[in-house]
Amino acid sequence: MTQKSTWIALTIAAAFLFGGMVPARANDLLVEAQWGYRSEQDNARDAVRSGQAISPGQAKSAALSRYPGRFLDMSFGGNAYYVKIMTPENRVVVVTVDAASGRVLGAR
Repeated sequence: MTQKSTWIALTIAAAFLFGGMVPARANDLLVEAQWGYRSEQDNARDAVRSGQAISPGQAKSAALSRYPGRFLDMSFGGNAYYVKIMTPENRVVVVTVDAASGRVLGAR
């Protein structure tokens, strides 16, 4: 069997196995799984646009002004940003910044 005929045979077998429900494109398989899913980035963007939260850049600069070092990572938790910073002493610090006011709440 050639490679082309092998793919044709596999496609026909898949059509029988899935009862004729073979998607036209691979993206069609992902639509159901992704429908209704909201990422952390979607939530942060919507909160900033509606004025409920400061921008990630403002949170980052607030954290770095209080705890100087190298910025590593940031996450959004609904009411706070969590900014991960590497201090000059090579310690990793997670700084909590209030998303509404931009005030630094603490570090761990």
